[in-house]
Amino acid sequence: MGHSLKTLIIALLCSTVIIPLHAQTSTNALNILPNGNVGIGVDQPSEKLEVQGTLKVNGRIMDKTGPVMPAGAILQYAGSVAPAGWLLCDGTSYAKTGDQKDLFAVIGVMYGSDGNDKFRVPDLRGTFIMGADPRDASESVAKQGNPDVHNHTAKPPVITPTTMEAGSHNHKMPSAWYDRSLPSSGFDKINGIDRGSPSVSDQTTQNAGAHTHQVTVDIPQFTTGNSSGKNRPKWIALNYIIKY
Repeated sequence: MGHSLKTLIIALLCSTVIIPLHAQTSTNALNILPNGNVGIGVDQPSEKLEVQGTLKVNGRIMDKTGPVMPAGAILQYAGSVAPAGWLLCDGTSYAKTGDQKDLFAVIGVMYGSDGNDKFRVPDLRGTFIMGADPRDASESVAKQGNPDVHNHTAKPPVITPTTMEAGSHNHKMPSAWYDRSLPSSGFDKINGIDRGSPSVSDQTTQNAGAHTHQVTVDIPQFTTGNSSGKNRPKWIALNYIIKY
């Protein structure tokens, strides 16, 4: 048994501060205080485990209910390249038995496959995410849909506007109202307008004074066409990444 390991065991049994296992310039490599707090690179750890530096584990970090970041978790990410341990949600395929096997165990081939030995991650490029609804088979996990297209039915109200006054004015009579003459074949048509006597051609009506008219505008109900443009609020594009 090495000297450092002996020192560690004695310190645990005696609940004393451990002598540094690895010499450093100003900070002990490992400290276990009498109250049970453990410090790595910390002289006086204030928590059960306090680490100065990067923590790397060959496994999952668990809390009292399960993994802190389980395989299959998806986050929005501002970078263009996925960080270590994560994959871009771009529909790429990966080996079922490779480094991503834990992710395969979660999602299987729900998002597609590439042969018998590969599975695909979700492709969320240019896509909004909606909460899955197990009560509706068309909206369950991994289901996808196209933009919803709809139109509207409109019925403008009936209005009765009034024309503007045109001022006092007259109207000219037409050159003829109807023609009293009948064809020899019988009464089957009326040609023109009664010319009468004397002629009313180019005569004017009596002056009715300044006046207005009312008109009724009734537009029938109609349905709008479908919109061809995108309908979304102000936006910014980020990458989605998935934990493996």
